[in-house]
Amino acid sequence: MTPSRFAAVLALSFIATGPALAGASLVVDASSGAVLSSENATQAWRPASTTKMMTIYLALKAVREGRLALETAIPVSKLAASQPRVKVYARPGQEITLDNALRIMMVKSANDIAYVVAEGVGGDVPTFVGMMNAEAQRLGMRDSNFVNPNGWDHPDQQTSARDLAVLAMALMHDFPQYSDYWNTSAVQLGKQVMQNTNGLVGRYPGIEGMKTGFTCASGFNVVATASRGGKTLIAVVLGSVSGVERTVKAAQLLDDGFSRWGGGGITVASMAPSGTRAPNICDDVRHRGGGVALADDADISGPIAASAAAGGNDSDGGRFGGFTTQSAGPVATRSPRGRIVLGQRAQVVPVQVSFGRTAGSAAAPLAANATAQPESRVARGTAPTIEPGAPVAAGLAIAPRRTASSNGAIPRGTTAFAPADAPVQPSANAFEAGPLRLQGAVQRGAANAASLRAGAAAGIKPAPRNAKAQAAKPQPAKTPATKPQPGKAPASTSSLPKPRPSQAAVKPQADKPAAKAKAKPASDA
Repeated sequence: MTPSRFAAVLALSFIATGPALAGASLVVDASSGAVLSSENATQAWRPASTTKMMTIYLALKAVREGRLALETAIPVSKLAASQPRVKVYARPGQEITLDNALRIMMVKSANDIAYVVAEGVGGDVPTFVGMMNAEAQRLGMRDSNFVNPNGWDHPDQQTSARDLAVLAMALMHDFPQYSDYWNTSAVQLGKQVMQNTNGLVGRYPGIEGMKTGFTCASGFNVVATASRGGKTLIAVVLGSVSGVERTVKAAQLLDDGFSRWGGGGITVASMAPSGTRAPNICDDVRHRGGGVALADDADISGPIAASAAAGGNDSDGGRFGGFTTQSAGPVATRSPRGRIVLGQRAQVVPVQVSFGRTAGSAAAPLAANATAQPESRVARGTAPTIEPGAPVAAGLAIAPRRTASSNGAIPRGTTAFAPADAPVQPSANAFEAGPLRLQGAVQRGAANAASLRAGAAAGIKPAPRNAKAQAAKPQPAKTPATKPQPGKAPASTSSLPKPRPSQAAVKPQADKPAAKAKAKPASDA
């Protein structure tokens, strides 16, 4: 190997392994963007579910521009429902308001709901991803590239601590009235209570929320914001090996930032992009995090102990240096054996969320995927409304018939759904068109509405097994039944019984029970 090639390999190895062990972090003043502390802040990193910060930013921007409302009902697609966990197992065809979707997405970090939001805002996921990257460029997120709206790991999806701080500042500056979405301690969906995955919420004094993220390749990430003494800070921690570590490190960084009078003259805007690739630290997470990579929703309301560090002992290996800072006590404690344990969360009443519509959904703008896809259009003004605050059962009954206007909505004052006892009227080509062609004893043009009513099928005589062979033989010419001779019945039909008015196609066999007719295999029908 030549010296130049060896140097290049060594440099690439340093980029891939150096930051992966140390992680990345950044603390900035939210009002000025002044950098208070920084470690590998522009190193590209896999964002995991911190991606959902961009998803909610675009959703709130759509609300501000009047393209959506918080009570807009968004239909759940098959693609959204198929997303991997963490999820709330939304079913295709269900509806959920944007308000409830955003609360679930930011508290539970649900991957399926992130896709629901993306399709409701952009119409489809590729369009929404294009919106994400365009918005990232507009905001100056120079190290970021998005591939999906929920943060599921992809080697081309990356960001940096600096870019996430820029995005957090944009959310706080552009949508301060919606801060409750990223600062809710818990939500309740049916009987299930879901705690915020951000371990600082309910534990750190002055915490104002934001978002966590975890994949094995990214490690445990968190973006946290807190206020104290009239100052608001944003702390970003990327690449921790456990949820406990990221929580305690974020608390330490915030404590340190609140103790400083000012930064060193550097702002997030002045930090140059690194041009690096995001590393994969999965091996480090499994080894140093105790051998098991936990999901991002592992945090609960009660105490949680940190996993054992490398070497299999209870020591933290120096990763929690300076633990006894002014606010670390309420966040976590150290056990007699040296393990770090997160403390109990503050008691809160979870926010009720549900699937289905609310009282304002009828007048809200339609979701983008509802107008773009006729099969999933949302009827307006016809669904039963729900009183605000009333409990709503998860699930939505989709009516089998819908009369839609030209824009996918149902005009006010019209009947959207056909009555249950409406007569069935088959189309003229009911037995020709479509993939389900009827074969056997039922002949073309021989059925009518009366023969399709319940119980009429019991009298259909199955075709013989050798029907195909008989069909292949030439049949002797017969006088057409449509041209009878006056005063004389045709010889070819004189031996046939006359059909009943209600059953022109077939005659029931009185001497054969219906059960025997149904017992024949489907291939003989």
